[in-house]
Amino acid sequence: MQRELLFRVSLPVEAERAYAWHENDSAFNRLRPAWDSTRMLSTEGIRNGGRAVIALRSPLGTLNWHAEHFNVQPGREFSDRQLRGPFRFWQHTHQFNAISAGSSELVDIVRYELPFSPLSDFFAGWFVRRQLRAMFAYRHRILSDDLSFWNSLREQRKMRILVTGSRGLIGRELVAFLRMGGHEVIGMSRSASANSAADSTVQWDLMRPVPQNATPLLDGKALDAVIHLAGEGIAEKRWTSKQKQILYETRIRATENLINGLNTLGLRPKVFISASGVGYYGDSGDSILTENSPMGQGFLAGLARDWEAAAQKAETIFAARCVQVRLSTVLSAHGGALEKMLLPFKMGVGGRLGSGRQWMSWVALDDVLYAIAFLLSSDALSGPMNLVSPQPVTNEELTRTLSALLRRPAILPAPSFALRLALGEMADELLLCSQRAIPEALLAAGFVFRHASLSSALQHTLGKN
Repeated sequence: MQRELLFRVSLPVEAERAYAWHENDSAFNRLRPAWDSTRMLSTEGIRNGGRAVIALRSPLGTLNWHAEHFNVQPGREFSDRQLRGPFRFWQHTHQFNAISAGSSELVDIVRYELPFSPLSDFFAGWFVRRQLRAMFAYRHRILSDDLSFWNSLREQRKMRILVTGSRGLIGRELVAFLRMGGHEVIGMSRSASANSAADSTVQWDLMRPVPQNATPLLDGKALDAVIHLAGEGIAEKRWTSKQKQILYETRIRATENLINGLNTLGLRPKVFISASGVGYYGDSGDSILTENSPMGQGFLAGLARDWEAAAQKAETIFAARCVQVRLSTVLSAHGGALEKMLLPFKMGVGGRLGSGRQWMSWVALDDVLYAIAFLLSSDALSGPMNLVSPQPVTNEELTRTLSALLRRPAILPAPSFALRLALGEMADELLLCSQRAIPEALLAAGFVFRHASLSSALQHTLGKN
């Protein structure tokens, strides 16, 4: 039996601009729900007869969904239909309706029929409807927030930007987001890929002073900005002496190689934004931490200090405006700490870490993207910036909020001694230390967080709205 679902969202731009947003090559990646693992394998763009292939993960392995666009009316409407895939029938119509000057409405009309219907309607119909409602709630929130944000920066000059770590959790989302804003973005990775040329990726292992392949950069155009996110994952491995040296080298030495290498290539960016961390403040108890708070003790504090000092050299070498974004736990179902937490919490075996009273700074992934784009356009901002939510929480509050959203108990705490036994020094500096940082500089500059509260961030990224 065929069913129809209809979803509406008001948008702060003209219908033609909302339509054009969907035509961007990065639109699919930007609209893909954070909890979803689908991937666009190929697309011929929005045109009559244009086809796309999307990879879906299923219990039987990867399934390729083949779709085709039709009824394309530029600026007003387009539809897509399944040619081969998981449904017996699927058709999705996007209608862009003008409301008034500077505003419009998007209406998504989905018609579908499940395989083995009507039997499957009884067993799986409710699940499919719930998933579709969650997906479109997420898509519409992203679309509305993105268009509002880029609208606020409408007069910003379009920039040519190099993003290191472009295949990491933040980097891959940032590349898509900045491209949606009209910027030309070049990624950087230490290994080559089959589509490196197609997606404008520089191959450069930053442990080397020069890139293996810098072709996308060497076309005679100026490089306006660098966003430096590359570095070995802090929590990937136990902190042996060797691993701590790797963490240090992939930050400090890599940053020095990046700056010197770009200078050798004759590229002098005007803006240099580099990642750092709130580990700079060490274990600070209940103290509220701003950018003016003193440096703390420990390995992470020294690592952040030296990383920021290395990045600041871009000011001398390029005369660039330098910003160091001090990040903490970035919340996204796509990866990072939250992804690792989900399985035990879904199984009902999650719990607080240690006493649970330690403060945790965190930030939603979308707010990281918005803040970095905001910093790119804010010529007066430089130096260290706490890129964290203005509402830090204790570990106990995080545990309680996540378990409530997942509707699972959280009754198995991890004692401090067990964490130290399993993780050593990392347990004290990453899991048990208390850091109550706030983004004083960003708030003073007028930046608005879309997900300031923990419940809002988790509901969005987990599809629990």
